[in-house]
Amino acid sequence: AAANLSGYRVYYGTAPGTYLQPFGQGIAVGNVTTYTVTGLSSGTRYYFAVTSVDTSNNESTYSSEVFKDMP
Repeated sequence: AAANLSGYRVYYGTAPGTYLQPFGQGIAVGNVTTYTVTGLSSGTRYYFAVTSVDTSNNESTYSSEVFKDMP
């Protein structure tokens, strides 16, 4: 990881590439590699991406996207 890494932001939504959080306003999860998003609806597919943020508050582009079907 970069020495100036501050943390990560999580973005998610129900359509590919379309997230509920505007860019720059993802869920700030801190400098961790595991995070649980709560409050998701059952029977729904969610798409997730993360960004990294450095100590100067510069944000990376989105990571590769993954999805999860909620039971």
